[in-house]
Amino acid sequence: MGPPSAAPRGGHRPWQGLLITASLLTFWHPPTTVQFTIEALPSSAAEGKDVLLLACNISETIQAYYWHKGKTAEGSPLIAGYITDIQANIPGAAYSGRETVYPNGSLLFQNITLEDAGSYTLRTINASYDSDQATGQLHVHQNNVPGLPVGAVAGIVTGVLVGVALVAALVCFLLLSRTGSIQRDLREQPPPASTPGHGPSHRSTFSAPLPSPRTATPIYEVSVGHGCSGPAGSRGPRICPHQHLAELRFRKMQ
Repeated sequence: MGPPSAAPRGGHRPWQGLLITASLLTFWHPPTTVQFTIEALPSSAAEGKDVLLLACNISETIQAYYWHKGKTAEGSPLIAGYITDIQANIPGAAYSGRETVYPNGSLLFQNITLEDAGSYTLRTINASYDSDQATGQLHVHQNNVPGLPVGAVAGIVTGVLVGVALVAALVCFLLLSRTGSIQRDLREQPPPASTPGHGPSHRSTFSAPLPSPRTATPIYEVSVGHGCSGPAGSRGPRICPHQHLAELRFRKMQ
C-alpha cells in the first residue's frame, strides 16, 4: 500500500471556494426602490394663490399617475390622472378645472380656496403594474388684504394715525396763536372817543364850558336917561318897554 498522495502545490481546495461565495452573499444586498414623497410649494399659501404639490424621487418607469383627495387612494375621490403613453390629463369626479397633472407626477392648484386645504394622495403604476402611493398636505390661510402683507398693512395704518395726530396738533397750535393775537390786540386798542348824541358824554379838556343863565347878556339894552325907567334901586342896564316894541316892529318890516 503506497503512501498518501500530497496535495498539489499552489492549488485551491474546494471548501475555500465555498467560503468566498458565502462571504460575497453576506455583504451583497439587492437594490431597493426609493419611496417617493410629496412636498407642497409653498408649504402654506394664501387664499387665491397657486400651489404646486411636487412629487419627489419618482421612478422613470412610471406609466400612470392618479391624484386623490384624501389620506389614501382607496375610497378617496379621484381629482385627475396622467397617462405617460398618451401624455394626457384625465379628469376625475373631484376635478374642478383648476388642477393640472404634469408629466413628472406633480399636481398644480390654481386660485386655491380655503376648501382646498387638506390631504392629497398620489398613486403611481409602473411598467410591471405595481402600485405605490404617497400623501402630502396642502395648507391654506385667509388673505385679509389681497396683495399686501400683514406688516405692510400695519405700517400703513400707523402712518395714517401719525399723520392725523400731526395735523390735529398743527390746527390746535394755529388756533391758539390766533386767539392770543386777538386778545393782545384788544388789550392794546385805546377806548373809543364819545360822540355827542351817541352815548354818555365825557367832559374833555378841550371842550368849552356852557354859559350860565346868570351870565347871559340881554338882547335889548338902552342907556339910562332916554325916558325909560327901571325898577327902583336896580343896577345895570335897563330895558325900555317902548324900545322893545319898536324893535319887534322893525324886524317884522324887514
